[in-house]
Amino acid sequence: MNAEERAWDVVRRAFEEREPAPRSSHTRVALAIATVVVAAIAAAIASPPGHAVFEKVRRAVGVEHAAPALFSLPAPGTLLVQSAEAGGTWVVDEDGARREIGNWQSAAWSPHGKFIVVAKQNELVALDPHGAVHWTLARRDVAWPAWEGTNVDTRIAYFAASGLRVVAGDGTSDRLLDAYAAHEPVAWDPARLHTLAYESGGAVVVQNVDTRRVLWRHPLPFYGKLDFSDDGTRLAVVGTSRIAVLDADGHQVSFVASLTGEVRDAAFKPGTHELAVDARLAGHSEVKLVDVDHPGRARLLFAGPGVFGDIAWSPNGSWLLVDWPTADQWVFIHGARVRAVANVRAQFPRPDGLGPMFEFDSGWCCR
Repeated sequence: MNAEERAWDVVRRAFEEREPAPRSSHTRVALAIATVVVAAIAAAIASPPGHAVFEKVRRAVGVEHAAPALFSLPAPGTLLVQSAEAGGTWVVDEDGARREIGNWQSAAWSPHGKFIVVAKQNELVALDPHGAVHWTLARRDVAWPAWEGTNVDTRIAYFAASGLRVVAGDGTSDRLLDAYAAHEPVAWDPARLHTLAYESGGAVVVQNVDTRRVLWRHPLPFYGKLDFSDDGTRLAVVGTSRIAVLDADGHQVSFVASLTGEVRDAAFKPGTHELAVDARLAGHSEVKLVDVDHPGRARLLFAGPGVFGDIAWSPNGSWLLVDWPTADQWVFIHGARVRAVANVRAQFPRPDGLGPMFEFDSGWCCR
């Protein structure tokens, strides 16, 4: 293990072994975190190699020795890269080949990666991964499409001016599901075909979109991103400062609180009940892996100055992609291994040519 790995290992262990701070006192929480950071840094700089690592991290933002370009993905699959601010959409193959497929506002894979559903302001469109249009549907104010189903029977949920709508994967049978649904990303239940989780009327709702039968409704005081575990037995409701975890019957099983920071994103590791949580704290960001069945079991995966963007798991769950706009890097994490790619903005420029974009939404497909 080299000096940088040893120093990071010390910081990681210090974080994991800290004593949980009482929730009732913000002062004690801040003091506990400060104590951990000071102790970790002191241990890391105890030797000359550790001191060099600390100085290097303090002076620069980004992973050292990052690759100058994305030459390949570290795990099988294909990335769908979506600009959060400029509307550009790219497909990135495992060998690093990338192609822009249009200037869309949001995009999502079909269940097996054969197609992509994209949105413009007044249009829902199905494409193949090379950008060829298969069908279009005109609706006002289209956003947040999500696709699910089998090889031969799929549904797409999306928002329009009229509310939350559902359409078949071939563009037929479009209908309104809920006119009052909250305008937040929805999630398809991986264990129950054509069953959708969404937020409406101060509650999380799980409903079969074909029969319109509501399986359950769970009131919550906040809205946020929804994410199912692969087995469909855990649903994370990701708010800006807290995460509620519900079971397949709508009962709350756990609660995850951020360390006085803002939760930016969260995603279940494939095949597990472990949730990667991306949070922004004062001056830095961190990604932790939380066992939602035992929330006290959390370990730090990665931390750095500034802001992290989107996170995405590889389809086999071996690597986690972290977008790091502050460093203009993508960071791929596999246990203690870290691989970074620099110059991300130059590789995915704004379609309008006005300059770099700053954050991405990405989906990594498919097994």
